[in-house]
Amino acid sequence: MRSLLLKRNIPLTNADLVSLEELLFNAEAIESRERFEEVCGKNLNLKLFIRQLVGLDRNAAKQAFGKYLEGSSFNATQIRFVEIIIDYLTQNGVMNAGLLYEPPFTDLHYEGLDGVLEVTMLTGLFQ
Repeated sequence: MRSLLLKRNIPLTNADLVSLEELLFNAEAIESRERFEEVCGKNLNLKLFIRQLVGLDRNAAKQAFGKYLEGSSFNATQIRFVEIIIDYLTQNGVMNAGLLYEPPFTDLHYEGLDGVLEVTMLTGLFQ
């Protein structure tokens, strides 16, 4: 199933996207592409929308952030911060960077992202 590819953070081909669109827009509950766009907006990113529904596989998230953590020396608080990001993505699939300045991220430091990670550590975090 194509949504499983998104859950596992595997890139979709154009054929995969077409198949997902057909599945979604032909569903009886959706009615039509026009109705979907009326409710959700025309500029909705289908991949992100489905990722929000299915979440992100924990192993896929750990693998992606494992590359980020490799080769740098992070302290325990910084590693825990990344683990909380992984937890959030596992549940919600996508994340707005602004959330890094709200609980539970501010539970580690009142400034959230800015209080935990140095500017030089941000490269690669948002990829």
